[in-house]
Amino acid sequence: MTGVIQVAFASTAFDGSAQSLAGPAAMMFLLFLVAESTQIHVEVRHHAHSVSFSELPMVLGLFLLPPHWLLGLRLLAAGAGFVARRMAPSKAVFNLGLFTAEVGTAALIFHWLEAGDGLGLRDWGVAYATMVVIGVLGSVAVTAAIALIQGRPSHRDLVRTLLAVTITGVFNTTLALVALLALSFDAAILLLAILLALLVVAYRAYDRLVRQHADLDKLFNFTQALAAAKAGDDMVKTLLDQARDLLQGETAALHLRRPPDRDGSPTSDSGSTPLSGEPVVIPRNTREPRLRAWLTEVGLRDAVLVPLALDSESATILQVGNRMGRTRTFTPSDLQLLQTLAAHAGVTWSNARLLEQARHDAGHDGLTGLANRSLFLLQLQHALDSYTSTAPHTVPARCQGAAFLLDLDRFKDINDSLGHHIGDILLQQIAGRLRDHLPPDAVVARLGGDEFAVLLPRCETPQQAVDVANDARAFLSGPFEVSGTCLEVGVSIGVTLLPQDGREPSTVLQHADIAMYEAKRSALGVVRYHPTDERGSRRRLTLAAELRRAIDTEQLIVHYQPKMSLANDFIIGYEALARWEHPTRGLLTPDEFIPIAEQTGLITSLTQSILRQALYRCRDWQPQHPGVAIAVNLSTRDLRDRSMHATVAQLLTETGVDPTLLTLEITESSVMGDFTTALAVLEALHDLGVNLSLDDFGTGYSPLTYLQRLPVNEVKIDKSFVTAMNTSTSATAIIRAVIDLAHTLDMTVVAEGVEDEVSRRTLTLLGCDTMQGYLLSHPLTPGELSNWLDHEARRGHPHARADHRPRLQVIPGHTPRRTELHY
Repeated sequence: MTGVIQVAFASTAFDGSAQSLAGPAAMMFLLFLVAESTQIHVEVRHHAHSVSFSELPMVLGLFLLPPHWLLGLRLLAAGAGFVARRMAPSKAVFNLGLFTAEVGTAALIFHWLEAGDGLGLRDWGVAYATMVVIGVLGSVAVTAAIALIQGRPSHRDLVRTLLAVTITGVFNTTLALVALLALSFDAAILLLAILLALLVVAYRAYDRLVRQHADLDKLFNFTQALAAAKAGDDMVKTLLDQARDLLQGETAALHLRRPPDRDGSPTSDSGSTPLSGEPVVIPRNTREPRLRAWLTEVGLRDAVLVPLALDSESATILQVGNRMGRTRTFTPSDLQLLQTLAAHAGVTWSNARLLEQARHDAGHDGLTGLANRSLFLLQLQHALDSYTSTAPHTVPARCQGAAFLLDLDRFKDINDSLGHHIGDILLQQIAGRLRDHLPPDAVVARLGGDEFAVLLPRCETPQQAVDVANDARAFLSGPFEVSGTCLEVGVSIGVTLLPQDGREPSTVLQHADIAMYEAKRSALGVVRYHPTDERGSRRRLTLAAELRRAIDTEQLIVHYQPKMSLANDFIIGYEALARWEHPTRGLLTPDEFIPIAEQTGLITSLTQSILRQALYRCRDWQPQHPGVAIAVNLSTRDLRDRSMHATVAQLLTETGVDPTLLTLEITESSVMGDFTTALAVLEALHDLGVNLSLDDFGTGYSPLTYLQRLPVNEVKIDKSFVTAMNTSTSATAIIRAVIDLAHTLDMTVVAEGVEDEVSRRTLTLLGCDTMQGYLLSHPLTPGELSNWLDHEARRGHPHARADHRPRLQVIPGHTPRRTELHY
């Protein structure tokens, strides 16, 4: 209404006949129609702000037509354009009102400033000012209408709109003024038409360029947002939000399609709908019945769909629907843009998944899927950091968590005998039991080899931690079925309490390792860390580091204990017993370094060193004491070494000792750990011609059926039975039974630990073949052994006689020890 009043007021000052105005009016109407058909749409969310050539006919009309004619032509041309574009009635009414206000404002400014009577510089300035004012007026009105419907637009959108309106307004005003000057020459009309056509082409090119620049800017933002998202739901949400905004759609969705059937035939939704997997754009005015029916079915006005490669197992369709703005719909350029987005999203998704997998692999064990050492230490650090109930550097009053270190017993034997493939399967089954049976919040890790770790982040009492460790030992003790073989493994567990036993992850693991070693050494199975254990552990670690050097530098020596025949009192051989002459700790007995050698893998080298020394000593005896034999102990690990017979054969060849003079002693427990492998090793040794002796017989757990299968020549009765024989009739009965059984199997019998004459006579009456012990002699050093042999040789005996009573006094000043642990 205000615009109409303004037009009426301004029209009173215009003088001209209707006949003289017909030509200019027709030209203005055509120019307004062209302007309505060549618009630049500045899109703001759901709505578009249209920028056109309307300033050109507006300026011409202000100079050539009365305001009421100008208003009528403007509204008539706009109405025709609205009908052609099928504009919504509400928008049409709003725009007609806006055009009326713009014409009225422009006419009023021209009237007040008395412009339009000529084409001087002042008239030009008024024309420029008028077009800028009505341009800003129109932009503010449109932006306010959009804000009322959808909320306040961004500052960036507002600046973009005002900039486009101002630039086009100034340019169109300039073109209009040039046209007014050209009208004074008739031939210039043709030049003006050509210029106008070129301007239309330039505007459309500019429109495309602006859109392409905006799309590139949005594409950059899209890649940045997608790269910052995490693989999974977060990335899917980002993809949908960005695709919807970039294509100015109202909706975005992903459609997951089932893979083809096994025979290669497509699934039911393939081919019959736009979800067939082919890229497709469906504009609002599509005439294809199938696509129109699909739009109606899904409730969309238009849509664009492209395939999206997220994984190789299923096909995914990315869909954007309902193009924002009433004047635009999806075009092939939108399809191309969405395909670009989909390709980039597929690569980003794949890279994110690879990165996520790499991060997972970096923190997990490849064989068992458990956490690895790095991840366990990180989780342990988080747990230690969370224990904030006490001040730093103080010892808390109660347990808040616990950490275990688990080491499998005899796992190396399984690996060596059955192969690493079986060992790997066993480790996987052990990992499965730990996951299934430990508390849900426990962190289970494989640190390497057969070593596992457990973190209990919440543990209220020390007893609770020990109970969980005992439960773990119990469910790991059950048999494992691996490739048709039933396997049993033991486990030693060291328990540390958090944070009492360490505030650093490395300290916690070190203390757990000390407790675990103590559990293994003491055969208790589960041991809780105590600070006093650390001193012994450090001593063992130091000895382990020194043991290799001791083997290489021949610090390991051999002591020899005689063995006497009870039938004729002759010395028939010696048992080689290992000792370590440590440079600072003195003489170390086997129980101090043999377990360390087995744990560190040095036992094979140690056995070879002892065996070589014993065989050379046996060779040296033979000229003066022919037939005197030597016995050497083998460890459990030696019986897992399938090359052991080759090592023995090489040493026999090297020293020239008759194989029948060598006896290799084994224990029941060493054989039963892996009977199949041990039996194969023993049979290979037996084939060399050496003798085999079953040491400590009666203290193990082997069935008698296994004894019959072993290629042994001799059994040794353990000292515990011999010592109890004088006071226990049952011990005597056991010894008699062992002797009778051995003789039945054509084996000889050796009694260990004989320390008095009564025991010797009793063993002789029971039919025992051989004895050794302190009654005969303590273990002799190589020097003592030489004196022993020389003393017996002077008496004229090729073998020493047992009734030589002063035999313990042949080495003056030496006091024999009453307890010897031998190897």
